[in-house]
Amino acid sequence: MNLLKMTKKAVGLCFALTLLLGCGKEEYPAVDLFTWKAKVDVTAKAVLSVNIENGAGASGGEGSLKVVDNDINSKFLINPYQSSLYMQLTFPSPQQVASYTLTSGDDAPDRDPKNLKLSGSTDGNNWVDLDTRTGETFSSRKLTKTYSFKNKELYKYYRLSITANNGGALFQLAEWRVIEVPEEQQ
Repeated sequence: MNLLKMTKKAVGLCFALTLLLGCGKEEYPAVDLFTWKAKVDVTAKAVLSVNIENGAGASGGEGSLKVVDNDINSKFLINPYQSSLYMQLTFPSPQQVASYTLTSGDDAPDRDPKNLKLSGSTDGNNWVDLDTRTGETFSSRKLTKTYSFKNKELYKYYRLSITANNGGALFQLAEWRVIEVPEEQQ
């Protein structure tokens, strides 16, 4: 009797497996798991340079390196602000950046960036404007705003020009991050 029950269960199991594996089977394209791409913050791969530095230098308490240290509690501050200010990231190999973030400093909203332009370059001499913003404001301190745009090109250099702040004599920015975005996600 046990042999009969075991045989019936085995036949039932074989039938169920046949249905599961054969009938109604969806065909999906083969996917290589290692080719999937995501949005990635690539800021740390680059070397930062600026054309106007904090009086204490790049590594000073409010020096330019604070703008890419991934810490919203620190900031880059220059005195006095000049409309020719730019910050530049140089990568060892080209990146497809299509998004960036800016985080406001901890005080004085009139020091925040108002008009800005992000440009890319393959050689550090010829620049292509990728994103331009005017009239930007930050509604609170240490607020991170994300800016996205279409970019199919890979550039080795990215430059953020701050052509106007919100009217103050100084300029401040807590963070600038750049995000690599695969073309299919733009």
